[in-house]
Amino acid sequence: MTTQSLIFAVKPLKWPSFSRLTSWLAMMDARYFQLIFLISLLAFGALARDFSLTGWQVFFTFASAVGTQAFWQFWLKLPHRKNMQGYLSAFVTTCGISILVRADVIWVHPLLACLAMSSKFVFRFGQGEARGHILNPANLAAFTAYAWMPHAWLSPGQWGQETLAAFWMLILGATVAGRVARWDVSFAFIFVWLGLFAGRLIWLDYAADLAIEMWLHQAMNGATILFAFFMISDPMTTPQHRIARMCYAACVAGTAFIWQFGLFKSQGLIVALFMWSFTIPIWNHFFKAKRFDWRH
Repeated sequence: MTTQSLIFAVKPLKWPSFSRLTSWLAMMDARYFQLIFLISLLAFGALARDFSLTGWQVFFTFASAVGTQAFWQFWLKLPHRKNMQGYLSAFVTTCGISILVRADVIWVHPLLACLAMSSKFVFRFGQGEARGHILNPANLAAFTAYAWMPHAWLSPGQWGQETLAAFWMLILGATVAGRVARWDVSFAFIFVWLGLFAGRLIWLDYAADLAIEMWLHQAMNGATILFAFFMISDPMTTPQHRIARMCYAACVAGTAFIWQFGLFKSQGLIVALFMWSFTIPIWNHFFKAKRFDWRH
């Protein structure tokens, strides 16, 4: 066979069409997008800028989260216990804890990971299809570190105020929230939180240029965007009905604002979400809707 005939015999590569690519992305579990979002935050913030987090802490957090998830899945004989999908939550929680929590001892992070993953299987509320866990695992770990854990503290702002970093965080976070159909709770929270902050600046009669600078500083804060697009938007630990979710987000934002600017205490977002998590069964009781399923 001649060289020319060989060239014509080789079939050209067929690249997937755009519609096929979008269909494939639509079928992917949204937690893969969450992992891309969180790993980028961890790499840019905690590992590149904040050297108080060690590789061993991340490793033991990962081992504890995955091991705890496996223990409960096999102990309860869950149908998807051997499926990779069941462990995505452990990966996401590992990233969340590694981003938010700092400690000067090695045992804090894995202990928090064990507590966070166990809460999914122990603290379950509701009946029938509405039954499930209500505590966001990463939020529970952060609140425990803040309120009760010795040798631990929260460090949610290690990205600084770079507009470019915040912009990418916003884009990736919006992609995740939109993928799991929880963009409503994210934007409802941001609207109320930044609206209250703007009202406070007006009430205190700041100069216009200074007020705008302070408002933009708050709007582009990495911790705010992380909370809005990763933590409060978790579809498993928010009310099932859209109206309930938006009201819930407003309540969380209002409580955090009072805690931080009325009582002058730190970590208002973490505290407010933890407090309001216990009201989710009430929201679901009065606002009926089908519970979110990652497989769909």
